[in-house]
Amino acid sequence: MDRRSFIAAAMASLAVPGAALAQGYDPAVVNALSRYLNTITTMQGTFTQQSPDGRIAEGEFFIRRPGRLRFEYLDPYPTTVIADGTWAGVLNRQAKTLNQVPLSSTPLYLLLDDDIDLAASGSIQSIQRAPGIVNAKAIDPNNPGEGSITMVFSTTPVQLLKWVITDAQGRSSTISLRNVQRGNYIDPRKFTIPNQYGNRRNQNNR
Repeated sequence: MDRRSFIAAAMASLAVPGAALAQGYDPAVVNALSRYLNTITTMQGTFTQQSPDGRIAEGEFFIRRPGRLRFEYLDPYPTTVIADGTWAGVLNRQAKTLNQVPLSSTPLYLLLDDDIDLAASGSIQSIQRAPGIVNAKAIDPNNPGEGSITMVFSTTPVQLLKWVITDAQGRSSTISLRNVQRGNYIDPRKFTIPNQYGNRRNQNNR
């Protein structure tokens, strides 16, 4: 599992890219998901990622809205993804390298924004409902051939359970959230991108 896989699954899949809401289903469902996301102040827990080749990675995650996030993968995968409110960085703890892009240029921005409105700014392609479950599928309209994101929520109560990234080749990566706690204090230092590593910043927006 390479760094590109981590970026795709741990960063791009955390939010729905922007565009117009698709037609053909009740927008009240999407509004309910937006209301749930807006109630999140802090969230933390553990996660499991299954890559397209079936390999499994685990780690801890921390979110503090607005703007802050940390996904820390456990060994043997030495990757940490951090958003500090301005930048999103991917740190390789073993190679001691750091790559950053503006947070506003990543899909993370919508999840971590102050006021989330998926109906106004989401690219929802379909909503599938089953007893107790809602699947919200989205694509980036600026890059429709780049794949899709499916966010999976429970409905009683509404809670984000996992997300699935399907790339342009049809390969899927899944991150499942476990042991989720909300509203706890999280040390602000967890959202600080370290500057002691080689730092390469990409200033270009997508």
